[in-house]
Amino acid sequence: MIARRMLLRALHVAVALCALGSAAHGQTRSAVVRGHDLAEQTCAGCHAMDAGQGSTTQGTRVPSFRAIAGRPNISAERLQALIMTPRHPMPAIPLGLGEINDLVAYIRSLR
Repeated sequence: MIARRMLLRALHVAVALCALGSAAHGQTRSAVVRGHDLAEQTCAGCHAMDAGQGSTTQGTRVPSFRAIAGRPNISAERLQALIMTPRHPMPAIPLGLGEINDLVAYIRSLR
């Protein structure tokens, strides 16, 4: 009986953490729209929007946002890290955390 209660509590905690995780990453329709708009303004010069093909910049293949979203290991946290600490040839673009979360929401919406 005690083990069952502990299992139920653990399940409730897990469900609550999952709910908080999605909210923390702004997975709302408005966040996706803001992220799409921001991506068009700051990223579309290199990254293809939606279903388009990626480009080549400074000899490096730049994936489309849909290709990035389709990667099996691309969590919201990983996307945030990639945006905050870009690798060559991606430039460092000064964005606030809210803007980064909106971009993450947009990219993840393409899955």
